[in-house]
Amino acid sequence: MKRKIGWAGIGLMGCCWAGTVAGAEPAEVRPAFTLEECIDLARRQAAAALNARRDEQIAGARIGQVRAQALPELKAKGSYTRLDEVAAFEFDGQSFEMGREDNWAASLEASQLLYSGGSVGEALRAAKLYRAAAQARMQAVDNELVRDVRVGFHGILLADEQVRVQEASLAQLEELLQQAESRFRQQTVAEFDVLSARVRVANHRPLVIAARKRAELARAAFRNLVQLDAEAFELRGELAFAPDKRSLADWQAQGAEHRPELVEMRKYLGMRQADVRSEKGGYLPQIRAFANYAGNNPDSGTARDEWEWGWNAGITAEWAVFDGLLRRNRVREKQLDLDKARETLADAERQVALEIQSHYLEAREAAETVDASRETVELANRSLAIARARYENGLATSLDYADANLALSVARLTRLQALHDHVNALACLRQASGEAFEAGEKP
Repeated sequence: MKRKIGWAGIGLMGCCWAGTVAGAEPAEVRPAFTLEECIDLARRQAAAALNARRDEQIAGARIGQVRAQALPELKAKGSYTRLDEVAAFEFDGQSFEMGREDNWAASLEASQLLYSGGSVGEALRAAKLYRAAAQARMQAVDNELVRDVRVGFHGILLADEQVRVQEASLAQLEELLQQAESRFRQQTVAEFDVLSARVRVANHRPLVIAARKRAELARAAFRNLVQLDAEAFELRGELAFAPDKRSLADWQAQGAEHRPELVEMRKYLGMRQADVRSEKGGYLPQIRAFANYAGNNPDSGTARDEWEWGWNAGITAEWAVFDGLLRRNRVREKQLDLDKARETLADAERQVALEIQSHYLEAREAAETVDASRETVELANRSLAIARARYENGLATSLDYADANLALSVARLTRLQALHDHVNALACLRQASGEAFEAGEKP
C-alpha cells in the first residue's frame, strides 16, 4: 500500500509540475541590437536628425522663392462698383446719365524682369549656397549623432564588462571565505583569516552594486538617445582593439576638407560674397517689360452693349540716381559681414586642427595602454593561479590570495577602460575629421 501511495504521490507531483510549466509565463525575450542597427534607429528617430532634414527642405523652399523673381509674373484682376446715384446732366429738356449704377471691370497683366544689375542672379546663387550650407549642417548633425551612438554603445559594453569582472572577483573572494570557514572548522587556520575574508567580501559587494548601477544608467541614457521602445535590451558587440594607422597629418587634411562645419562656413562665406555683389547691383537700373489687357462694361447711354476691351504694353526702367548714400552704407555693411565670415572660418579651421590633434593623441595613448595591459592581465592571471595553488597547499596566506585576486581585477578593469577609451577616441576622431558613416559600413 505504501508503494502505491508513493507512486501516486510521484504522479501527482508530476502533474503539478507539468501544470506549472504549462501555465507559466514565457521567459522575457530581450531584443538585441548591433551598433549599425542602433545608428540606423537614431538616424530615423532622433529629433536632431529630423530637424536637420527639415532645415534642408526649408532651404529648398527659399531657392524657389528667389527663383520666382526671375520668372514672368501674371496677375488677373476684377472689380465691381455700385453707385448710389449716377451723375446726369440735362440738355434740351432731356436728362442724360454719366455712367451706370453697376460697374464691372477686368484685366490681365503680365510682367517680366529683364535686367536688375545682377541682383536676382546673385540672390539665386546665395539661396543655392544656403541650401548647400543646410546640407552640410545636416551632415554635421548626422556625424555627431553617429559619434554619440558609438560612445553610448561602447559605454554599455564597458559597463557590462565591468560588472562581470567585479562579479568574478566577488565570486573568488566568496570562495576564499568558504575555504577559510572550512579550515577554521577543521582548526587549521585562525579566526582572523575568517574575519578578514568576510571583511573583503563585504567591502567588495558595494563595488558590484555600483558597477550594476552604472550599467543601468548607461542603458537608460542610450535608450533615450536612440529612442528605443524596449526598456530591456541587449547589445551585440565587443570592445575590439582595431587601431587606425593613418597619421595626424592625414587626419587633419581630411578634416580641413570634409568637416561639415567648415564646409558650412565656406558656403556662408560664398553667401556673404553674393550679398555684396547683389547689393552693388542696386547701383544699376532695373528694367521690366509689361503687357496689360483690360475691359469694362460700356457706359450708360452708349449704343454699345458689349464690354470694351483694350491692351497696352511697354517697358519700364527704374534707376536710383541718389538715395542719400543708403546703398553705399548697405554695401559697406555687407562687406564687413564678409570680413567677419572670413575671420570666423580661419579661426574654425585652427580649432578643428587642434580638436583632431587632441583626439589623435588620446587614441594613441589608449592604444599604448592597451598594448601594455595585455601582458599585465596575463601575468595577473598566472599570479592568481599560483597564489591559489599555494594557498590550497598551505604555502601562502589568504591575504596573498586576496591580493592576487585584486591585482587581476585591477588589470582587467584597466585593460577594459583602455579599450573603451581607444574606440571612443577613434569615434571622436572620425567625427572631428568629417568622416561620414555610410549604411552597411562596419561601425
